[in-house]
Amino acid sequence: MCDAHLSFPPRPEPAPESLPVHLHGTTRRGVLLGGAAVLAGGFVALAGRGGRTPSWAHADSLGIAATGIADSASASQRADRLKQLGTIMFPMDPSPRCSILDNFGDPRSGGRRHEGVDLLATQGQPVYAVADGVLTEQTDVSSPLAGNSWGLTAVGGAYYFFAHLSSFAPGLTKGSTVKRGDVIGFVGDTGNPGPGNYHLHFEVHPGGPRSPAVDPLPLLQIPRVCTVS
Repeated sequence: MCDAHLSFPPRPEPAPESLPVHLHGTTRRGVLLGGAAVLAGGFVALAGRGGRTPSWAHADSLGIAATGIADSASASQRADRLKQLGTIMFPMDPSPRCSILDNFGDPRSGGRRHEGVDLLATQGQPVYAVADGVLTEQTDVSSPLAGNSWGLTAVGGAYYFFAHLSSFAPGLTKGSTVKRGDVIGFVGDTGNPGPGNYHLHFEVHPGGPRSPAVDPLPLLQIPRVCTVS
């Protein structure tokens, strides 16, 4: 759909240990189901690191008690709000719309390939930092492909790219430090999507901004309300 990536000369680097890039045997359109104990542990770890957890992802809203899981039956029920338990938090508020296009690697102009996935949404849905780090790259509406975009370099070295934002979160500039879960912008149609084609273009580069992109889809914590096609 979009063609937002800002090209860099490839310079492969090993993925940092903080971002394991493994697919757990997942097919591209497969849906992973996990236990709520794993989910609860992830959110507890997030809170312990001082990050912000988006309201839709709070353990309480998922029905996960902080004191533990009573039994496997209730654990399964408590995980119902996630359809996939990945290693990367979902980068966008899923309400009121969340439709994920499984389009990593699709052909693009000039013989290139799509280096991310597109998360279809409505204008203004919040976009989140998916890791603690620094906003190291920024483009504005004058960018013909990405439009308003952020590049986030995480503490562990991984790089995340967010494009087509309608606007940036107030107070943030290139060089700002952010925490996982901070709002960094809002979904829009700037760049090349076309008017009204609101979505977030999201990329993952485990080895940094000049490293090859990997398919984000199998790595994301996907809310159950989202569709994947």
